[in-house]
Amino acid sequence: MINDELFNTLAARKLAGEATAEELQELDILMQDNDYLREQFTLLQSYFREAPYHAAADTELALQKTMARIHATPTLQPKRAVWKWLSVAAAALLLLGTGLLYVDKAHTPVSQMAVNDTMQWLHRQNGKATRASIELADGSKIWLNVDSKLTYPEVFNSNSREVYLIGEAFFDIAPNPGRPFIIHLAKGSVHVLGTSFNIRAYDNEAVQTSVQTGKVAFIPADNRDTVFITPDEKVTYQPAATKTIIKEPTAAEDDKAWTEGRLVFRDKTLEEIGIELERTFGKKISFIDEAPRHYRLTGSFQNNNLQDIMYYLARSRSFHYNITDSTLLISE
Repeated sequence: MINDELFNTLAARKLAGEATAEELQELDILMQDNDYLREQFTLLQSYFREAPYHAAADTELALQKTMARIHATPTLQPKRAVWKWLSVAAAALLLLGTGLLYVDKAHTPVSQMAVNDTMQWLHRQNGKATRASIELADGSKIWLNVDSKLTYPEVFNSNSREVYLIGEAFFDIAPNPGRPFIIHLAKGSVHVLGTSFNIRAYDNEAVQTSVQTGKVAFIPADNRDTVFITPDEKVTYQPAATKTIIKEPTAAEDDKAWTEGRLVFRDKTLEEIGIELERTFGKKISFIDEAPRHYRLTGSFQNNNLQDIMYYLARSRSFHYNITDSTLLISE
């Protein structure tokens, strides 16, 4: 008997680009010489093409469009049981940790919805090991990093353009002097008119904003200062203790390196690097010994896997590591 739950999960992970080599092999074995499963997989592929995360705010509507298109093609007429499977598998696909686009006003804080409660708000949430790009209604483009969430309206109002970010994103904002663009953060906000810049605002970390082109204003949550940032400048705001704001030169290309598949570490502790690697590769980082946490390292990597990155880091400062299916263990 076919394990439908297993097949649904494996098919969804493959279409979302999350499947491991072992999972892909397992899926191929399930579909081998099985016309029924191959037909179901073809239907799900069709649905997935119809409902990309950046275009379909209403996933149910996208599913209906796919069904209508398949009904219009006699050779693709499915059986009733297949429709039931498609609905279940499509839901599994959209609910994977890879990324989730949904409309949800009930779970957005009231203060965030104060901009215009009549708007339809969309949420894009990336899990670990997943990145995404989003094009907004005004033509602005946003690259959303791993383990990050962006809340934005389906259509901006006539006075301003406002979004909400938790995590990290690179923004390329379409110029519109009459409608400022505001990114709300838990610890402040960034105001722009038309520019490109990177914001890093993960929970329990300092906020960092760096500019590639144009000019932005960073306003901390306590509103005590407004700091203007120009190209190749970075502002770091640490609200937890001293509420200090540090403005310093930076290489903006390095700050947005993650959008190009690069990881750049400049004099970072191995603990800081570990946090980044955990988000990027989805493996839990554990330090068996305390000393390696404080090792300071520098390195730049382009589309390298975790094994390669750890090999080169361990050569620059001696420590031991072990990579398992779910964890990265680091010791002296």
